[in-house]
Amino acid sequence: MNNSPFITASIKTFNEAKGIEKTIDSIDRQLAAYPHEIIVADSLSTDNTRELACAKGVTVVSLVHPEERCCGVGHQLGYLHSQGEFLLLMDGDMELEDGFIDAAVAFLQAHPEYAGVAGRVTMDEGSNYEFKSRNQRLHKIYPLGDCDHLGGGGLYRRSAIEKVGYLTHRGLHGYEEAELGLRLHHAGFKLHRLDVPYFSHTSHVMSTLTMLRYRWRSRFLSGPGELLRSSWGKPWFRDALKITRNEAIFTLYWLAVLAALLGGHLAVFGLFLLPLVLFVLLKTVKNRSLLAGLHSVLNLSAFSAGLIRGLLTPLPDPLEPPENTVVSHQDIEK
Repeated sequence: MNNSPFITASIKTFNEAKGIEKTIDSIDRQLAAYPHEIIVADSLSTDNTRELACAKGVTVVSLVHPEERCCGVGHQLGYLHSQGEFLLLMDGDMELEDGFIDAAVAFLQAHPEYAGVAGRVTMDEGSNYEFKSRNQRLHKIYPLGDCDHLGGGGLYRRSAIEKVGYLTHRGLHGYEEAELGLRLHHAGFKLHRLDVPYFSHTSHVMSTLTMLRYRWRSRFLSGPGELLRSSWGKPWFRDALKITRNEAIFTLYWLAVLAALLGGHLAVFGLFLLPLVLFVLLKTVKNRSLLAGLHSVLNLSAFSAGLIRGLLTPLPDPLEPPENTVVSHQDIEK
């Protein structure tokens, strides 16, 4: 292929033994015509994710300290070991679709003002409320055309990342792609989602409550608050507030309800509960399920608690690299 750029594929993983081989194989197939490298950036998986990845002959890099696990550290770790002119961001539960790389490279080469490009996302039906709800809103979560950030990853131009200082914020437990998009836009770059398939995704098999407990323990629910904290004092803070507006509004709502209750204003407390009842009814009618309506409130309430937690949590310097190591078969066998 003429004018083929060198591409680094970064796969962030934590306990992805179930899908990591399929992820690597799908990337290998699609990058066969390009000079490339595949890096698995692992957050100290407790299953055999790293062993399986090493057996595929890819580069495996790992955190040293488990307390540094988060969504943002993975791709930043991969970026620190990368060489590619373009950077492909994937998770260990994704499979790269046919044709995306050719379309994405062609777009970026033809449009130097764009820092990154993604494509359409395909998800399975999911086993819990969060994934079923996400599947219903794919066109909103992953809108086609120019967009403010590329949720789910994409193909990025390395020179643009170097201009904004780092790839993904190593301290964010969620919303790391949104934070990257904000920095890129304020540096004068654009982002675009093509009307071509990008990846298919396999949902986690967890109940709604189990998923929320896992999200809380992993601090993923703190993502909105951490995004706001990391953006405080930056030119893009108002844009960060716009991205997290649903979680912020719901948090303010619950704080008002709590203030009315603690203040002994029972009439005001009762009045404040009316919007919540209406919200549940609307979600129930939309989804034709009372359980779905209650799950929606539970999900937003969990994000509200996480937002407060994220606002109160100090973040590390995103420019300071996390301690990490390159993993080999010998390391795993020890």
